[in-house]
Amino acid sequence: MKVELLSTGTELLRGKNVDTNAAWLAQQLSNVGLEVAHHQTVDDHFGRLVDAIKLAASRSDLLIMTGGLGPTEDDYTRAAAEEAFHRPLVYRADLWKRIEARFRKYGTRMASINKRQAYVPKGATVLANSNGTAPGFFLKEGAVSFAALPGPPREMQPMFLQELLPRIETRSDFDVWTGNSFGLPEGTVDEIVNRIVGKRATYGLTVRWARVNITIRAEGPHRKKVLADLSRRVRAALGDCHLDAEVHEVVARKLIETKTTLAVAESCTGGLISSRLTDVPGISEVLLESVVTYSNASKVKRLGVDPALIEAHGAVSEEVARAMALGVARTSGAQIGIAVTGIAGPGGGSAAKPTGLCYMAVNDRVESKVFSGDRIYVKERAAGYTLNLLRLHLMKASGPRP
Repeated sequence: MKVELLSTGTELLRGKNVDTNAAWLAQQLSNVGLEVAHHQTVDDHFGRLVDAIKLAASRSDLLIMTGGLGPTEDDYTRAAAEEAFHRPLVYRADLWKRIEARFRKYGTRMASINKRQAYVPKGATVLANSNGTAPGFFLKEGAVSFAALPGPPREMQPMFLQELLPRIETRSDFDVWTGNSFGLPEGTVDEIVNRIVGKRATYGLTVRWARVNITIRAEGPHRKKVLADLSRRVRAALGDCHLDAEVHEVVARKLIETKTTLAVAESCTGGLISSRLTDVPGISEVLLESVVTYSNASKVKRLGVDPALIEAHGAVSEEVARAMALGVARTSGAQIGIAVTGIAGPGGGSAAKPTGLCYMAVNDRVESKVFSGDRIYVKERAAGYTLNLLRLHLMKASGPRP
């Protein structure tokens, strides 16, 4: 089955919004054996939207469109589907009642223009929206299936999983294994995986910050046995660099399992480490405290860092990073303290301490790295690297690799 994604919205093409929907949908479709062959992005222009739908219908079996289901005049999805598939829009009183009820529930004033959302193409199946007013719809025209989903991810994702996915034909003759490598270059990971997988299966790599995600897909009657063997060999080859989830998830899980308490002191990362950890349910059992000690004064006052250390070595130094980690552990009563201090840039660097230099500490152990890239990239890399140091520390303390 050839699948095509169509994203609509002028803001996407102007760079004001990032199209996360396409990436999320492609991943979900891949999980059920469907691969995306084409992806179009079209602005809020009726004619171009109709042309895009017709093009997709001419070359794809399933077209999933996101966006353009709102009540305003520039939301053309319903009208474009009407034109492309010659399906007149039909008013649905039941939809209008649901929309009215939602506005009443939240005590929000409703404009009369919202009534546009109660129209769907004739013969289309309505896809209920549990998180917004815009219903989606699904229709079949000859050999083509067409689904229209809302643009906001918090509305689109539940609608896809609950309403659309059960209605489309998926595959079950394959199995997929996913893993992560942290700290190895993409090329190195590719060499390792390619050597092991060979022609027994297919694989793909995606990179984010210092993490390389590995997906291996096996088909055929012996796929489970093949996948088990390949994944075992990949994990062994990667060694301590292999993670079975995102680094913050692995760390949080291990902290919770071992009932090991943690405190975090961040400077250049500005709370990113704590933000990631608190994404994991149950972390409140072990994360005692997190502080952003951005200024030198706060490092001294809050963490007890000796001002003489800062005077002698600078705030971005091995000595200060160690003092921060030990200080936040001591003042909070946590078993482990971690800290990071660095120069995120774009300014502030020197020949001795270049932009991107970061010191990361787990208790009294400190490592330094110079991360290239812009300010956001340096912060993300430093946060991830610090979490990985903590992961390795927990592995050493408990024995078996998480």
